[in-house]
Amino acid sequence: MAELTEKDLMKIEDYYYLTGYKHWYPFPCELKKKLLDIYGKEPFPHEWTEQDIFEGSRKIIMDYFKNNSN
Repeated sequence: MAELTEKDLMKIEDYYYLTGYKHWYPFPCELKKKLLDIYGKEPFPHEWTEQDIFEGSRKIIMDYFKNNSN
């Protein structure tokens, strides 16, 4: 059983910053809210795995910045 926490979200932001996406740091509030709304609680009766959260959040983050870039 896994959930995304504020602390996990900070680690994800740091990861993207350190891997070259410095202009994405810090994540906009609407992106953080979306990630926490989706992965911040278990979707009963299903359970998230860490892999689900990592892959799902990666896709959401990439899509967000692809569609909201200037």
